[in-house]
Amino acid sequence: MSHLSALHGVAHLRLLGPVEYVSADGTAGRPGAPGPQAVLAALALRARTLVTIDQLVDGLYDDDPPASARRVIVNYVHRLRTYLDRAHAAGGEGGAVASGDGGATVIGTMADGYVLRLPAERVDALLFGQLTLRARRAATQGDAAYAASVLKGALGMWQGPALAGLPGPYAQEQRRALAEQRASATEHHLELSLACGRHEEVVPEILCALEAYPYRERLHGALMLALYRSGRSADALLAYDHARQVLADEMGIDTGPALDELHAAVLAGDRTLLAVPDTARVTAAPADVQVRSAVPAPGVPAQLPAVPCDFTGRHEEVCTLVAALSGHAAHPVAVITGMGGVGKTALALRTAHAVTGSFPDGQLYAELRAPCGAPGDPADVLAGFLTALGVPHERLPASVSDRAALFRTLLSDRAVLVVLDNAAGVAQVGPLLPGADQCAVLVTARELAALPAAVKVSLKGLEPHDSVELIGKVAGIRRIEEEPDAVAALAAASGYLPLALRAIGARLALRPSWPVATLLSRMSDQARLLGELRVGELTVEAVFEQSYAQLSPQRARAFLELSLPHCVEFGVKGAAAVLELPEREAEDVLEALVDAVLLETRAPGRYRYHDLVGAYARATARVALTEEERRHVMRRAADFLCASVAGAVLATQPLAGRLTAELRPRRSAGEDVGTGQEAMRWIRGALPTVAAVAEQVAGSGDPEAVALAVDGLMLAPCFEETVPLGTLAPAATALVRSAVAYCDEDVVGTAHYAAGVILKKHSSLDCLDRSRAHLLKALEIFGDSPAPAEGHRPFLTVLFTHAMLAQLDAMRADFTSARAHAERSVEMAVVSGDQGLVTRRRTLLLQIRAQDPDGRRDLARIREQCRELAGLLTCGNDVKWLIRVMTTEADTLLYGGRPAQAAALYRQVLQRTRTSGHARNETECLYRLAEALLLTGDTHAAVDHARQALRGAQLAQEHLLMARSHQALGRSLQAVRAERAVRAGQEDGEAAEHLEKAAELYRVLGLPTGSGAAVGH
Repeated sequence: MSHLSALHGVAHLRLLGPVEYVSADGTAGRPGAPGPQAVLAALALRARTLVTIDQLVDGLYDDDPPASARRVIVNYVHRLRTYLDRAHAAGGEGGAVASGDGGATVIGTMADGYVLRLPAERVDALLFGQLTLRARRAATQGDAAYAASVLKGALGMWQGPALAGLPGPYAQEQRRALAEQRASATEHHLELSLACGRHEEVVPEILCALEAYPYRERLHGALMLALYRSGRSADALLAYDHARQVLADEMGIDTGPALDELHAAVLAGDRTLLAVPDTARVTAAPADVQVRSAVPAPGVPAQLPAVPCDFTGRHEEVCTLVAALSGHAAHPVAVITGMGGVGKTALALRTAHAVTGSFPDGQLYAELRAPCGAPGDPADVLAGFLTALGVPHERLPASVSDRAALFRTLLSDRAVLVVLDNAAGVAQVGPLLPGADQCAVLVTARELAALPAAVKVSLKGLEPHDSVELIGKVAGIRRIEEEPDAVAALAAASGYLPLALRAIGARLALRPSWPVATLLSRMSDQARLLGELRVGELTVEAVFEQSYAQLSPQRARAFLELSLPHCVEFGVKGAAAVLELPEREAEDVLEALVDAVLLETRAPGRYRYHDLVGAYARATARVALTEEERRHVMRRAADFLCASVAGAVLATQPLAGRLTAELRPRRSAGEDVGTGQEAMRWIRGALPTVAAVAEQVAGSGDPEAVALAVDGLMLAPCFEETVPLGTLAPAATALVRSAVAYCDEDVVGTAHYAAGVILKKHSSLDCLDRSRAHLLKALEIFGDSPAPAEGHRPFLTVLFTHAMLAQLDAMRADFTSARAHAERSVEMAVVSGDQGLVTRRRTLLLQIRAQDPDGRRDLARIREQCRELAGLLTCGNDVKWLIRVMTTEADTLLYGGRPAQAAALYRQVLQRTRTSGHARNETECLYRLAEALLLTGDTHAAVDHARQALRGAQLAQEHLLMARSHQALGRSLQAVRAERAVRAGQEDGEAAEHLEKAAELYRVLGLPTGSGAAVGH
């Protein structure tokens, strides 16, 4: 069927051939001379878009238009309006192409130009583009028959060369573009016909197409395939020879690889070419029906708001939604959910505009939330929809059910897209759903799990690069180009939330002289963070307030209380402890907050706040909760974390019983941390939360909470081999000050000890001096040698303090003092009666003796003692200290000039560290192994192990480990360069760089170059 039947009953423009205006009754006419026709075509090809007079002049004339050109354009538009008025009158009421006002309405005047107010679907050239796009989408989704039928109808709309006889460069350019679209659609249609198994009947069509397009290789390939599938292999080979001759003789080129491969397959009798893809659906509608479905009836609603001009990213989500809504599923419903400000509405509008061609009977849009934040009444929404569909207001049914029934009746034979924005729940949405198969619904909501849907898209923040791009669109690309790192940091500070990103961009745009770093600094202040995120009257805070206001009192209080401990993530047990609720009840509350999109869950039983939601909750808590209530929350959080750390110690440490015996009484049992490696993994993940809560507690002024936090930090060094202990330094230092202000001497001494051990691992300029000062203060408080009977805490604290001071002095090469402290720790261990503790202290003493140049006179004796202690530690299953004593034995081999044997033993140690998960010991072993390999001459292996050591040191965040690793890598690279005996190379610069970094780190630490020792309790 021709396009005339498809467009029957609606006025439209033909450009695919001679330019004609067709009225609703089917009367066709040429709208004036070629000049006015060219102007009408230029407006039609950009329907509903402003085209300036200058653009029309440039399109009508070549390089040198006459002085009267603009006046000519105005005159042409006047003639066109007169013609359209007459055509409208002659065509009757159905000929109205816009609102029924005739030609003046069809061509509107805007600014310095004109706009054709004709829907794109009523311009055959634009409709052709929509249909070819629809066909390609259907083919991609496996519906070859449907796609072929659509293309057949689209191609039937052509009645000759596009824009036939029109003058001007614009018409010439568009003629070429449309001709290429026609050729491409022809190719695609013929290929789809082959995919549907029409190989015999399609041969004549392909031959006709080749007469028009003799140089298109895809057509030659289609002919070969059609002939081969029709049992005409010889003709298929002749078709290839003909194609090759045509391309060579007339174009001077060879056939492409696709055609050559097809030729080879035909020659080989490849039977796979005979298989027709199982993609054809036999239910495809006739082509003319498909074309007609894309053409809207007069007066159809088009209520979609505009897509935000700064819409950014979301490509995958748009593709998913477009596929769901414009596919062939009956009555598709798509749902977009996410927290406030995440961009649900923008994505919905972007998607809705992308699929309008699939819904020619219109698009309905409703905001389902009142300005006050209350849910909108479905009855009011239906009244708006029904009015838009032509129902007079006085004939609207009274009840919601009757309005919903009428709504479904009116849409029963229409293809309409319904967009419902900010839905409150299924009860609100239900009456607004059409029942027709060809209609579709797109819903946005904070949460709408109960609504059946073809697809549900849960939105999170934008990707980092898209976030930066969005800021640039609002603030100007110059800000990104000038300060890319600061803009990226701003995006991260906003939690990649689109609403916050727009607010940031707007503030930067209004403050062009501000450095980006200024706004970043202001946003780092939690108290003013939300105040910085405003877009006019709309604020991020107000968006969160809407969700918070809908919570029950219990859930609202839980939302506030759970935000106070700055937890990266928390589980049900932790929440139950903070809220003082049974676990089952706490989990119900957490899931309710997830449903309200105020919490996020990334794994079963694990929860977190979005950064900005957490900031809002804490700001609200400062007002809604009393200071005493906030203190109680932090005390419960400290109690839970202390109990959890103690549980991890009990699960992994030989001295666990004594270490945890005198901790403060705890209300909570703590997290279920598991055993062995599970507990190690738990402490690694929990460390940021431990640090954050301890630092908050330090500022709370609550003695009980401070004491609990000190207990937790006192135990943290038990995991020094597996976690970057130095990250706890700010919290440990703050807890010392709070303990001194609010707690007894026992807590103060323990706080000094914890700070001393943790600062030893910190990477600040004076960390070792401060570490030593804290440790000496602990000795001053507890005394130099308390007896075990005086309590496990003071006794073990002093014993470990001596061990720490021994290590510090060894690092400074003060081996006399180091040996004294180490020997004192051995004596105290003997007094304790714990043989395992004695063995560990003796290992420490051997480490110091092996490092002391003056103590290396009897390396064989040290080695012998190491083996003796290794046997004891093996029997006691003390892996941590077995690794250390084996490392010390390997050190004696290295110091004794036996690097190959040292390397062999280091490799054994390395295997144990990797099996046990002792990452810090692994790093120490790696740089020692690199040093040994370097002495054996295996320089490339030395470089490899030194690089591994450096990566581990950077993860541990310890200056000393990094210094030793840089030093080992620099020396290894120097040796590689020397082996190659070249004048210069990459290794020269890299080696010097690593050695300089090592030297600088040693200077920062105030240590002699090359110092270092194993550290531990």
